[in-house]
Amino acid sequence: MEHEHIACNSVQYLEGWIDVLGNGLLKKTTLKSSSNQPDNPQAGQNVSIWIRTMLENRKDIEAPKYLNFIIGSGDVCQALEICVPLMKLEETILILVDVRFCSPNEECQPPGSRLLLEVQLLSISGTRIKDRTEEEQLELINREREKGNDHFQKKDYQLALFTYTCALKIIESSSEGEIRREQKDMLLDEKVKCYSNMAACHLKTGNLKETISCCDIVLQHRPHHCKALFRKGKVLAMQQIYPLSIVFLKKALAVQPEHPEIKDEIKTIISTWKKQRISGITEKFARSSSKRPVNRQISFQNINWKWTIGISAVALGSIILYKWR
Repeated sequence: MEHEHIACNSVQYLEGWIDVLGNGLLKKTTLKSSSNQPDNPQAGQNVSIWIRTMLENRKDIEAPKYLNFIIGSGDVCQALEICVPLMKLEETILILVDVRFCSPNEECQPPGSRLLLEVQLLSISGTRIKDRTEEEQLELINREREKGNDHFQKKDYQLALFTYTCALKIIESSSEGEIRREQKDMLLDEKVKCYSNMAACHLKTGNLKETISCCDIVLQHRPHHCKALFRKGKVLAMQQIYPLSIVFLKKALAVQPEHPEIKDEIKTIISTWKKQRISGITEKFARSSSKRPVNRQISFQNINWKWTIGISAVALGSIILYKWR
């Protein structure tokens, strides 16, 4: 079957680029929309795609080809694992991606270089997540979460966040309809793990608001979750909300009384808070007392002028009297 590629002559003129990971390393745009409105392919489903791999100047690296793979299996490059589940049937997209997200034979390109992938989704088959067995659902969730953990260990926090989000989508799909109480509890445990890991990612990237948001979701379901209590306390300290920070850290310490990192964090925050308070009091005292010497100086100067004028008048009067005598 012959496939007609439709990549634009110049990437810079294309509109509608979506920054998939939020860090500029993986972007996609639609070249040909789909008239089909079924759901996107899900983890565990089989897909068939046509793909063409190019340099940014649109020079082919290899001949266009057809691929069949299972979403989430890890059988294809990360760029496809991430973007194909975002596609509709018969849709064609163009992916602009850092070479690190491509297959090993394409990583021979210089580090930091980018490639273009033109992809069309040809077919979707296989059982959807909500129709799979409980064991299969949990296996898919664990697989995605573990992939996120691997990205976290490699300090690829944006990709880890994306993968944890994919795991949450599987959890959401698995929670549809009537499910057993035990299954519901297991899905909730997986949800808590994902949000806890996402909080760690956000903390590493300095996204304090998102860190607290993820911690709050964890604490909503698990009020005594030590890591969530600790991270929230740490972020509150970074925001200089010291009293509330200490409250959450002490709650974390109550869960794990011998945790050295929590103890050290509390000591550090109390010390910082005391120094800040002392510094504030000292500064306030310095500002208030700095006004007093000025007033004294002014009054002292006034007194000096009065004495000077008085003495001068007496001296002048003495001279006049002396001459007149």
